[in-house]
Amino acid sequence: MKKLFLFATAAMIMASCSSDKGKVTIQLPKDFNEKTLVVSHVTIDNAYNAKQAEEIKVIYDTLEVNNGIATLTLDPAGAARYNIESPVVTLTQPEFYASPEDNLEVTIENFDPLAYQVRGSELMDDLTRMRAVTDPIKQEYFTLVSRNEIVTEAEAKASIDRYDNAIKKFVADNPKSQAVPLAILELSSDDFKQIYDNMTPEAKKSIVMPYAMQYNSEVEKVLKERDAEQARKDEIASGTITAPDFTLPDLNGKKVSLSDFKGKWVVLDFWGSWCGWCIKGFPALKDAYKQYGDKITIIGIDCNDMDSDWRAAVKKYELPWLQLYNGNNTDLYSSYNIEGFPTKAIINPEGKLVDLTTGEDPSFFTRLADFVK
Repeated sequence: MKKLFLFATAAMIMASCSSDKGKVTIQLPKDFNEKTLVVSHVTIDNAYNAKQAEEIKVIYDTLEVNNGIATLTLDPAGAARYNIESPVVTLTQPEFYASPEDNLEVTIENFDPLAYQVRGSELMDDLTRMRAVTDPIKQEYFTLVSRNEIVTEAEAKASIDRYDNAIKKFVADNPKSQAVPLAILELSSDDFKQIYDNMTPEAKKSIVMPYAMQYNSEVEKVLKERDAEQARKDEIASGTITAPDFTLPDLNGKKVSLSDFKGKWVVLDFWGSWCGWCIKGFPALKDAYKQYGDKITIIGIDCNDMDSDWRAAVKKYELPWLQLYNGNNTDLYSSYNIEGFPTKAIINPEGKLVDLTTGEDPSFFTRLADFVK
């Protein structure tokens, strides 16, 4: 009889333990006064396989709150990302990732500023450990950029570098962690790709691996485009590409062709009256115009402007070099591989395109000096 009692007790304990599976206990802050709590989730498979945003199915659960505690039953359909909705408007909300059989404990100390921990699975234990290091750095960055005074680029970069280095250290110290696929999503494309391609088999088994797989596809596209852009720049730097010819009207309506200037150094300045950085670059370009005199020909090519706006801008900023009007002719953008404004091109006397600079970059004038000498 005693043995039967022990067996029965053991069975009850096992049943009790198994009933805890698939549950999340959420301990709310002491000042949480709501009677209900909303938790939303999206299964990881759904998020990974959705081709369009409309295909992502967000499921909401409204939980009763008793004595500051809410209990959530995990979705049996599969691993999912869960978000606990904050009672106040905040930039971030408590989140966690769980499989249907997990048993987790979420402790929310505060919603704003957000402070919480999630325990109960290898994945969430590791994420909590990592975030204990990275979250203060992230908060420091948000505080930095929200200051009224101007934050220097060096200050912002130093904060971002600290954050990235903390993630890379966590991965290096915990290469088998199931948190690795999620941790590396915030790294630069190069750092992400290097870690992704060398991820351990144990890390790849993580339920959040589909997020890394999805991001890897995007990163590969970015790196491929970057390599193609660099190949294009290398080709331009080789001086073997003939600058595409064009014919555009000047301020008097006269048709002007690039081929008219063969035998001279030519600088093309693709700009627009709507482009702040284009306008900021005019003083430096005026200095070059005075410095080189007739050694170079500067041609301004207005883009994406109304004719009247172009003429008004030329007059307002007193641009002394030749001005041509392109309007919205995108064929010219494609032929010169223009990806942004301003874009400046240097063409040698043989009509070869030797430099293409996107953005207001002071180094452009250094290269111009090297070419023209």
